[in-house]
Amino acid sequence: MSEQAEKERIWDFTTIDSFQKCRKYYYWRMVRHLDTKTVSPALEFGGAIHDALDVYYTLGLADALTKFRETYHDREGDEVRTVANGVKVLEWYAKVYAHEPFKLLGKPEVGFVFPLGDILCGGRMDLPVDWEGQLWVMEHKTTSRLDSNYFKQFALDKQITFYTLAAESFFGRQCSGCIVNAIEPWKELIRPTAKSKTPEQHFCRDPIMRSSFLKERFKLNIQRIVRDILWCERENEFYEAEKKDVCYSYNYDCPYRVLCEYGEDPRVIERDYVINKWEPYKEVANGQ
Repeated sequence: MSEQAEKERIWDFTTIDSFQKCRKYYYWRMVRHLDTKTVSPALEFGGAIHDALDVYYTLGLADALTKFRETYHDREGDEVRTVANGVKVLEWYAKVYAHEPFKLLGKPEVGFVFPLGDILCGGRMDLPVDWEGQLWVMEHKTTSRLDSNYFKQFALDKQITFYTLAAESFFGRQCSGCIVNAIEPWKELIRPTAKSKTPEQHFCRDPIMRSSFLKERFKLNIQRIVRDILWCERENEFYEAEKKDVCYSYNYDCPYRVLCEYGEDPRVIERDYVINKWEPYKEVANGQ
């Protein structure tokens, strides 16, 4: 890659996060462009709910339900992530948040590109909103376990900082942070008890703020990460993560674990993967 191409390259959070997670993971996904032929039920269901919420905030519930039914299909053996449950989740979401306390700032999935030091960052924001005069970014998250500890993981989460800075650049005003919009799909209980959750308790939001100190530190760190990525790409050196907990997380194996365990086998690659180059900015351009 030429020096000019490096300067014009746009860095999104998924690319940055992939490298930080594991440099070998980055190699398989971002350099070799290998993508799995199958998607985990949790990821597919969450993506379908996310897409439906985009429609919900632009066209309403009826169109959101149509979008979900078109996007998602039942997986054998999964009794929670079903079409019927997804419809139920969206219908209850509309009831719980029938009177939103904020104003939308444009449409969902706002595409952005902004300079950060000597690099360009870009991506899409779920839902920028004005809440009592303050700018926030609503981030939709689906989870299989929503409890009092769920939101702790976002205290120093880099994605929150990334979108906070993006919103400040895009709208030209201070952004308070992100509102994590958590949704927990559930299966109806045959014998509910007094301790069982009510439908309303499967939805919760938490504002995650970002201090000036965190934002400035992120600006510095992101440039260092990009520097390391470019060095690894030039030298073609991508070693695997030292902490092996990244090889198995959220109850799933890393999608490239078999390649790290047994080596690069063309037959395995042909069997389990497809070539799918990560190009989020083409999607942004087409969506605007």
